[in-house]
Amino acid sequence: MLEYREKLLELKSIYSESDNYFLKVRLSFGQDTEMIWQIDEYTAKSLQSIAQFDDKCKYRLSLNSHNNSNQNSYKGILTKTYLDQSNSFYFLCSEKYVNDLAAIKDCQDISELDKNTFSFINLTIHGYIDGDKKESSELNTHKSFIADLRQNFIPTVGIIMATILIFLGCIYIKLYEKALAQPIQLDSEVQIVEQNIEPNKNEVIQEAGLNDKIDIGQNTLLESKVYAAEETPLSIEADIPAFELKDMITYSLPEGYVALTFDDGPSEHSLSIMKILEQYGVGGTFFFTGYNVKKYPDYVQSIYSSGYSIGSHSISHTDMANISYEDQERELVQSIDSLESIVNNEVVLFRPPYGYYNENLKSLLTDNQYKMVLWNNDPKDWKTRDAVKIYNNIKNSNVSGSIIVLHECQATVDALPSIIEYLKELNLKIVSLK
Repeated sequence: MLEYREKLLELKSIYSESDNYFLKVRLSFGQDTEMIWQIDEYTAKSLQSIAQFDDKCKYRLSLNSHNNSNQNSYKGILTKTYLDQSNSFYFLCSEKYVNDLAAIKDCQDISELDKNTFSFINLTIHGYIDGDKKESSELNTHKSFIADLRQNFIPTVGIIMATILIFLGCIYIKLYEKALAQPIQLDSEVQIVEQNIEPNKNEVIQEAGLNDKIDIGQNTLLESKVYAAEETPLSIEADIPAFELKDMITYSLPEGYVALTFDDGPSEHSLSIMKILEQYGVGGTFFFTGYNVKKYPDYVQSIYSSGYSIGSHSISHTDMANISYEDQERELVQSIDSLESIVNNEVVLFRPPYGYYNENLKSLLTDNQYKMVLWNNDPKDWKTRDAVKIYNNIKNSNVSGSIIVLHECQATVDALPSIIEYLKELNLKIVSLK
C-alpha cells in the first residue's frame, strides 16, 4: 500500500526582481506554510499568461506534471477556482520546475525544502506570514544572503575544486606514466566476459508499491515492464486520453477505444491504482460511493487533480431499481453533490450499483443532465479476487470498444500493469470517460 499524505499548493502571486522570477505559494501539509519559490523566466511567463490574480480567484498548482521525452517538453497543471467554478489548465514549464515540484511532492518535512535548496524560502520560518504585505526585512536579508552566497561563496568553491582536480590530474598522469614503464603480464587463462546483469524484478516491484510478480506456469505476469519508485520517464504524447460521452446511457465505446473503470472507492487502493495509470500514461474513470467519500475525501481530490475522471456510485451501494423515487434522488443527487463540493467542479457521471436501474432513475438522470455509465466487459474481479484470473478473463475477451468494470481491491492493483500492457499491445486507446 502506498503511504499518502495530502499536500495542497496554492499559488498566491508571481513577480520578478532583478531579472529573477518568483512564485509566492502556500503549501498545506499538516499546517499552512507560505514560501517564496524561485523559478525560471520560461515557467513564470507561461503561468502569467493564465493566472490573473484578484480577490475572487484562487489558483492551485498540481503536484503532478507531464513530460514528452520525444519533444523534451514539460507541462504543469494549474487549477483556477472562481466563485463555485473550477477549471484546470496546462502550462509549459522547465525541467527545473518539474524537479522542484517533485521535491515538494516527496518531502516529508517542509523545513527540508528551505534547508536543502536555494529555490525555496520558508516565509513562516523567516518571519513573514501575511501574504498581502510586502516582504519583511528578514526575508530581504535572507535573499541578500543567498545572493551573496551565489556571487561569492559558490565561485570560490568552484575555484578550489578546479585546483584540486588539476592537482589530482597531475598525480594521475605521473602514476599512468609509471605504469606504462612497467612490463605487463597477463595470465593466458584469464578471460574478459561482458555480463548483462538485470535487477531483481521482485525487488523493483516492491519499491514501486506493488506486490511480487505473479507466475502463470512458466510465464510471468507483469514481466514486460516494471516501474520503480524512481520511474523511467514515459513518453506522453498528449494529455490524459479521454472520450466524451454523448448519450445519457452508455454501455460501450467505438472500436479502437477501451475504458478502465474502477468501482466502490475511494479506498486504501485508490492511489495505487492512480499511480499505475500515471506511470503508463493512460486514462481511467473512478466511481465512488458516498460512504467511502466521507472516509477519504483527500483521495477524491488527488485523483481528480491528477486529471482522472470521477463519478458517483450512489451513497450506500444499493439496488437503485428497488427503492422509491425519493430515495433514488437522495442516492443520486446527494452523492454527486458531495463529490462536487470536494473538487469544486461539475460531476455528471453515474454508475448504478449492479447495473440496475428503472424509468424513474432515467428521469432523474435526464432532469439533472447526468450520464449513466454501464459496461460490456466484466472480468469478475469482485468474485475471484485473483490477479491471474482477472488478467486472463480480459485477455480472453473482445476488449476493443469495451468499458471494463473493475473494483478497488488488491487483486486489481496486482493485475492492472499487465492488463494495461496487453491493451497497449493491441494498439487500443485507453481513455478516461467524460
